[in-house]
Amino acid sequence: MRHLGFKRISAFFILMIALAGCATHPPRLQESGLNSRFSFDPDLPFEAYIRQSEYVIEKARVDINEANRDVILNANRPFELIPDETLFPRNRAGRHERGILLIHGLSDSPYFLQPIARHLRERGFLVRSILLPGHGTVPGDLLSVSHQDWIRATEYGVGQLKPRVERLYLGGFSTGGALCMREALKNPDVQGLILFAPAVGLKSPWAFMADLMKGFSDWLGGQGDDTDYAKYESFAINGGAQVYRLTREIDDAFASGRRLSVPVFAVVSAADISVDTDKVLHVFRTYITSAESVLLYYGTEAAKSMQHPDRRVLFRKSFFPEERILDYAHISLLIPADDPHYGKNGGYRYCLHYRDDREKRRSCLHDPHVWQGEITPQNLERGTLRRLTYNPRFDEMIQNLDRFLECLPSERSGTR
Repeated sequence: MRHLGFKRISAFFILMIALAGCATHPPRLQESGLNSRFSFDPDLPFEAYIRQSEYVIEKARVDINEANRDVILNANRPFELIPDETLFPRNRAGRHERGILLIHGLSDSPYFLQPIARHLRERGFLVRSILLPGHGTVPGDLLSVSHQDWIRATEYGVGQLKPRVERLYLGGFSTGGALCMREALKNPDVQGLILFAPAVGLKSPWAFMADLMKGFSDWLGGQGDDTDYAKYESFAINGGAQVYRLTREIDDAFASGRRLSVPVFAVVSAADISVDTDKVLHVFRTYITSAESVLLYYGTEAAKSMQHPDRRVLFRKSFFPEERILDYAHISLLIPADDPHYGKNGGYRYCLHYRDDREKRRSCLHDPHVWQGEITPQNLERGTLRRLTYNPRFDEMIQNLDRFLECLPSERSGTR
């Protein structure tokens, strides 16, 4: 068995060398030189940070033009949403009662956080979202980015938001969720977390080898077309390597005896092919100690029966045959069905797994009756599958989030 495993690994790296070759990458797969580091001054006002980030996006992107400029900038730049001050006035010190910093995932953009951000603003939060280095411009900007720059971006966002709010919260998707957890483990100012598929562990069996793999090839699975204006389709191996390093930092913090005592609201899918949902469950039950914490778990009845009882874990089904939905994909959790880009009738359909199969790709893109779900081997065996890009029960998830917010100790007593 060991010999077989070695042969498979050897064959894999031979393939990587062959793919790497001497190919010349198009401009989008090369570094722009503008967005691989977090170079903003810690004291830069957030409004100026938004403007400067917008300038970098416009300067670095190779697909931007007068017709799509506003769409691209609105999807990728950092943003701030201020609550209605007639309903949620500032206090005597001029601060908002609650604020939350939202952080997107790997290869993603702040677009993924906009629906949840709008809802939190309606609940009285001052909402801000940052753009992680390497994102929002060209995939090539992830080739040499470091997770330490993502941490610096997080610390900048926290440092800018904290003086403007009484109670500070963090929220994140995937890699952004892991950055939130790392910050909360060391920063006593953080009073709660809202996490969607937090990347505390990666599903890929090659994750621990990503640093070695990037010595053979820059891209995993070849080059994407990168037609999605809100998310990279080409996956930089270095990006995966940096996420793995981030997960190791969190592992080390827990191993040293640190715990998350603040209330946490988390949402996961059992079918997720990107984040290790079993590890998220383990971390939640073992290291997240607040009785007010909630984990919303989307899965099948079979997955439900395998879970150890925990009153903080709320099971929700993810199989909706009447809608031809098999389960929830990693990227679907945060997006409502009426989203104009990723929603049920949105303009983008995820069929990247059929890059080399023209017939199935055409069916995936255009057949209104195709099944949707996560692109697991089991699902793909059923026939043509479109990766689900929206949450068909988004409103139900929001109701659970609202119940969590209403039960926070700070909500009831004004204390942490």
